[in-house]
Amino acid sequence: METLPILLQKAKEASVAQVRQTLAGFGLTEQQWRVIRASFEHGEMNAQELANKSAILGPSLSRILNRLESDGILSRRTAEGDLRELTIKLSANGKRLHNKVQPMLDRHYDDLAEKIGSRKAKQLTDLLQFVASLNAEPQV
Repeated sequence: METLPILLQKAKEASVAQVRQTLAGFGLTEQQWRVIRASFEHGEMNAQELANKSAILGPSLSRILNRLESDGILSRRTAEGDLRELTIKLSANGKRLHNKVQPMLDRHYDDLAEKIGSRKAKQLTDLLQFVASLNAEPQV
């Protein structure tokens, strides 16, 4: 019997295969898309918040931010009151890109949910959110 981490990885791969193809058509990786989507959904934030929202480790995020900034998809600036902290936000080009790509990905997600069935999709989402919360640090 396969272990839970292996099954979770296989499920992830099966669920994002079509998404990766769509993103590749725009010259994007899955990780770059997660940064774009998190930035679109949550607005301007610092790198630590963005890493958390996009589920990307800091060193990888730094490389992704460099690429997205050089492509004109996002911008970084020093935060008011703390010159050591950077804030990151999508550019107008980044927002347009998001609005072009997201409907295509929504169709992939809808197809997957249809294959699974709405009840099972809800159960799976709830279980995955619970598992993800096990590693979350308590809010102070």
